[in-house]
Amino acid sequence: MAPFTARIAIPAILAPLLVFTFLTHASLNDKYDINHHIDRLSGGRFGSTTTGGIRKQIYVPESEYPETEWINGVAGFNYFHNLYLTNGTFLIVTSNPDSLPPGGVNTILSGLSDPNDRYHNHHAAQEDRMMVVTPEEAKERMLLRKAAVRKTGVSMFFNEVREGTMSSFLGHYFHCEMFLGAWRVVTSAGESELPSRIMYRAQAPDWRDNARITTWFQQSVLPETLVEESTIWEDREKSQMTFLFDKIAIADRWAAHRAGIDVKYWNKANADLPKLEVPINWLDPLRDQIKRLVIAEGCEVKRDDPKVPVVVYIDRQFTGRRLVDHDAKELLEEMNKLHEEGVIEFHDAVMERLHRTDQFCLALKADIMFGVHGNGLSHQLWMKPGGAVMEIMAVGGFARDYAILSEMMGHEYHAVHYNTTLPREKWTRPDGWAIGQNEDFHSARITVDGKWMAGKVRAMAKARVGVVEPRLPY
Repeated sequence: MAPFTARIAIPAILAPLLVFTFLTHASLNDKYDINHHIDRLSGGRFGSTTTGGIRKQIYVPESEYPETEWINGVAGFNYFHNLYLTNGTFLIVTSNPDSLPPGGVNTILSGLSDPNDRYHNHHAAQEDRMMVVTPEEAKERMLLRKAAVRKTGVSMFFNEVREGTMSSFLGHYFHCEMFLGAWRVVTSAGESELPSRIMYRAQAPDWRDNARITTWFQQSVLPETLVEESTIWEDREKSQMTFLFDKIAIADRWAAHRAGIDVKYWNKANADLPKLEVPINWLDPLRDQIKRLVIAEGCEVKRDDPKVPVVVYIDRQFTGRRLVDHDAKELLEEMNKLHEEGVIEFHDAVMERLHRTDQFCLALKADIMFGVHGNGLSHQLWMKPGGAVMEIMAVGGFARDYAILSEMMGHEYHAVHYNTTLPREKWTRPDGWAIGQNEDFHSARITVDGKWMAGKVRAMAKARVGVVEPRLPY
């Protein structure tokens, strides 16, 4: 046993000497330095970071500070490259302030509301939240530190917070306004990189929705994205450091309402988002993530029969806003007839009774989706390209919530009033304001003609026989 013990002991003694020799050699060799070796051994993470295949220094000296660029946006949703943050204040450092949107900070970021204002109006952010300065002014006023900590990748910052008894609207996944707006403004710049971090000024109880679908989405669909809550924001604010965000989308609901164009007519923060031009496949990076997830769980996202379009009915008959019983029964009978005839593959989906992954799997399969106005219609985001949506509403009323999503997605959309569709020109009054919701809009007295719906579905299905599920890029 002695010789065997000796063979083990000798490498154990030599190991530290070999490491010392390696480091000594590294310090003496003109071609290499110790930082190079450690950087290589650590995967390139020693004092630098890699994003998009390009290595960037984590710590940026003042002499190398880049100027801020406003890339694109609409009121409430803006995208920047090289935005600075010091002491909780965003700094737009630019020699050309005219390159910013015409409304300036007013269209980008908001301050808190006046507690004495019963309408809770939010004014544009003051210099404690956002400043526009030239590089010279930033240096003269010592607004930035001598070095900045770089935050690489795409960041998404949501400015809403609870104010007194008034909650933000972040805790409502199904409206998807803020995140979807941040993503759209990124893709409008021709970029499709999934976010590296999601930043909330709000505390966790305020942005987490009751159904926990927001957290499910973040942890399952964006598993590598950092979710930074208000405590992280406070830590940065008190760190006495400057942070440089390579790419950052800022979403601010109140800026959209204050400075938006169509927003005021619809009372929807995302009403101007369709004005941003994006590629037809702008949502594919997110849809593909969901697709990979549901396939891993065993979901089949393709049609049962390649030539039979999939129709998903978002069934709300167990909720307060629903169809009258007779019409609900007739609607199901007519859809089942189409299914038995082989015209459609029909799914009667009570979403709240399905596992989350199953909900999203069904949405991915859908060619046509319809239902009474409600949260479930947000699932149209994950339908195949070229889908169709029919939203059933009480006759005489209209809300544009899911029509906006359809427009952003390029879906065929119909607002259904019993046995007719409400054309776009009738969504508004002559003065441009929305016709709004009526007494029965949220009631259990909503009506629809099942036979008429079957005729619409038949025609839509015929037009989509040749549609196929897109392949994953990898």
